Amino acid sequence: MYNDLPPLPWLRAFDASARLGNFTLAAKELGLTPSAVSYQVRGLEAQLGHQLFHREHRVLTLTRLGQAYLPIVTRAFADLDATTSNLFGKTAGDEVCLRCLSSLNLLWLVPRLDVYRRRHPDSRLRVLSASWSEMAAGEEIDIDIRFGDGTWVDGEVVPLMHDAIIAVCAPERLTDGTLQELAEGPLIELAGVVDTWQHFFASHEVTTPITAPSLKVDQSLIALELASRRHGTALVAETLAQPYLDSGKLVRATDLSLPARQGHYLVLPTARNSRRPEVETMVLWLLAEAAAGPQAPITHATEGPPVTGGPW
Repeated sequence: MYNDLPPLPWLRAFDASARLGNFTLAAKELGLTPSAVSYQVRGLEAQLGHQLFHREHRVLTLTRLGQAYLPIVTRAFADLDATTSNLFGKTAGDEVCLRCLSSLNLLWLVPRLDVYRRRHPDSRLRVLSASWSEMAAGEEIDIDIRFGDGTWVDGEVVPLMHDAIIAVCAPERLTDGTLQELAEGPLIELAGVVDTWQHFFASHEVTTPITAPSLKVDQSLIALELASRRHGTALVAETLAQPYLDSGKLVRATDLSLPARQGHYLVLPTARNSRRPEVETMVLWLLAEAAAGPQAPITHATEGPPVTGGPW
């Protein structure tokens, strides 16, 4: 039985090397030497009869077969870990560590955590903030909320929100002017995103010259604060703008919007057990909150029994 199953240490060496990108980091995680990890991976490749990594300048990249094999190996270890914990009580702790971009954290997640904690009073959460430059997956992160196109390969990727991009300004700046007048600025734009003012005006067939943004920032929260202080009109995701719209600090500069080409995703790192009950509960709650839409009242999630079960 299981005659074709490679030795588990070889599979662990493959899993760690694929996640961490080189044998040195994998060796540190496994308590081995880099040469021992390399030997085990080569043994696995020899048994399988196929190369799993491209090795270039001490950097490992998965081959096509390696990419196909990794999720299977990772899921097998995760299932074994979860079953061991459930049967024998050797849990890794019930704390859930969630990391989120700072603007989404403050404007969307934090206002809703009261709802979650009322429904799950025994929950233990560790909430971290991240910026654009800090989005590489960490070993202790259970749920990583990222913004982009969803093409990450270091974990299970689950779509969360993909809402419209809207233009907002302080009430004092609102006019009955045309889009051409709006294009004259001043404009506030987020750096590092694909949905820009140029795309906004082009999608609505504005052909007059467009003023270059007078301010570029790296976080939606900063753009919204600048707009509320009458520095210009900001182009941001509707979900993030909603608290400012609800408070009256900002209004929509136009009813027109731009369909987003990027969105927010949950990334469940392969290094962690995403099927732990407390992680699954948090994931399902996040998905339910996002599905309600940006204009839903925050208290909506208190209605009805807690959401349980899966898959998501």
